[in-house]
Amino acid sequence: MKRYERTRALVEGDPALARAIVCEVERDGAQDAVAVLDEPREELVMVQARETAQGSLFFLGEALTTSCRVRVGDAVGLGLVLGSDRCRAYELAVVDAVFSGAAGDAWASRWDASLRAELARVEARDQREARRTAATKVDFSTMKVEA
Repeated sequence: MKRYERTRALVEGDPALARAIVCEVERDGAQDAVAVLDEPREELVMVQARETAQGSLFFLGEALTTSCRVRVGDAVGLGLVLGSDRCRAYELAVVDAVFSGAAGDAWASRWDASLRAELARVEARDQREARRTAATKVDFSTMKVEA
């Protein structure tokens, strides 16, 4: 599973999955202790958008995010979430560090099935939402104008 897919499953899916992985990391005696490099903190980041007519970029505004950086062994992990959720940012940072570290393949094989199942639930939810939105779509080119 790619890093993007794993992160999407953890961010958009059930928070209990990330919590379970972190609990196992903290319980595991073979792993080095989790060292917090940057405590979870809220930050404002600028959101860029592309204007559709000319394709130029502009700043839409600011968004509140929470970020955290940790080290597990030799690997550094970053957790970044939209909104104010310090625990979730910490959990994402720990998971990122563990999966990118020396024992990352072992962790990936242990949690791959759960992560894939969660990603499938997220994608199914997105498809249901897309179908629900498509049902209300209006095609203005077929509307007739009466004189």
